[in-house]
Amino acid sequence: QTLVSFDPVQQAAQAVDRLQALQKTDGGFAAYPSAEKSDPFVTPYAAQAIALVDRSFPNSSQTSALLTQTAKLRPPLVAYLKKLLADPGQYDFCKEPLCKSQIRIETLMALAALGDRRNDFLSDLYSQRTQFDPVTQIKLARYLSQFPDWQQDAKAIANQIQETINQTGRNATVNLPPNWRWLNSPTTAQAQALRLFIAQKATATDLGRLLQGLLSQRRNGTWPSTYDNAEALTALEEYSQMQPTPPNFDATIQLAGNTIGSVSFEGYKNASKNITVGMADLPQNRSDLTLKKSGQGILHYLVAYRYRLQGNQPGKLNGLRVTRTIRPANEDKVLYKTGLYATDALTVPVGQVYDIGLEIITDHPVDHVVVTDPLPAGLEAVGNSFQTTTPYFQARGDSWQLGYQTIYHDRVVAFGDRLDPGVYTLHYLVRSVTPGTFVYPGAEAHLEYAPEEFGRSASSTIVVSDK
Repeated sequence: QTLVSFDPVQQAAQAVDRLQALQKTDGGFAAYPSAEKSDPFVTPYAAQAIALVDRSFPNSSQTSALLTQTAKLRPPLVAYLKKLLADPGQYDFCKEPLCKSQIRIETLMALAALGDRRNDFLSDLYSQRTQFDPVTQIKLARYLSQFPDWQQDAKAIANQIQETINQTGRNATVNLPPNWRWLNSPTTAQAQALRLFIAQKATATDLGRLLQGLLSQRRNGTWPSTYDNAEALTALEEYSQMQPTPPNFDATIQLAGNTIGSVSFEGYKNASKNITVGMADLPQNRSDLTLKKSGQGILHYLVAYRYRLQGNQPGKLNGLRVTRTIRPANEDKVLYKTGLYATDALTVPVGQVYDIGLEIITDHPVDHVVVTDPLPAGLEAVGNSFQTTTPYFQARGDSWQLGYQTIYHDRVVAFGDRLDPGVYTLHYLVRSVTPGTFVYPGAEAHLEYAPEEFGRSASSTIVVSDK
């Protein structure tokens, strides 16, 4: 998004003004204006924001007033954080060891951001690591990564975190256990994981997948809340520090000696260019493709040759598995079943009602799953919601996680907000109406915001007979 009127210094100054109004006499920050005491969870977070201001804005005539404000906040804030680190139990609601440890992790990170990196209580914190929620474990591993003596321990926690990450060809997504999703949002977990593996100096491929996983969580360009935006943008800022000088070069593409495209890359505003050559325009007896580049930067490219194969195609298993079954309505007998492979054509008489069942299997948690089952031209879906529909025929039961079922003239679509590992079923009725031989495309399930993770049953042929 391009924010033409956005003034970072002005916005930061307004935020610091609000923080200044929340600072108490002990140096900590209240969670809201009318609170009487400093909040031990909010204060370390505010401290990291103040440290970001000092790190992001060089001292100049435009920023001198802003940096003067943060300089006044710092001394009492640091004094408060040191007392909080020594005794988190000063708060009546934080007498348990786990609560104290969580506050200490946040406080250590806040002090380090302000320039006072400490190794106090690290042994105690590491011994309690299995009791922490996943995001706190990620933060602990990232903090330990700063100390040479704790590198192996940080790596051990990072390896455990990596086992909970689901990877596809493009995305790597942190899967929060359901019992922790109320405490930390998926965006927070994803952003903190990206920061951890940046600190761990992970490979560019792994970092790129984590980055894409974070970007895929956006809706209409932003993340679900202002806190999520702040977490995500902080991680993106750290990732951007690893990137080389922005590109500035021209690229030309030639196919069989003829120029089919040229583009200028300046910075990241226009980061990619797609060029499509139709099958009829491909050169005969030549396939040499030449890319030329002039200027500074790295040119990444992908060449793909796509065409439709003859006949029925096998299914696909790219993270999800889809199987379709056909039964006579109100009966248990399976007439036809297609999974990754289809058998011979199915022949059915005209004027009969059938139960179409889809089985979706996932071995890892997935969000926003779209299920689409195309209808061949010889069949039409039967809507049970119409009063004119005969009550005699009933579709088999669906998994409640797959809701929002909609019937169209050429397909049936359903949606699942979240599917944990398991097997899910969807059923609907169809009637054979038009005699003939028809292609029956495969049923597909894919993630709405990561469509490369999908499953599809094999396509087949169905014959509707009037004899």
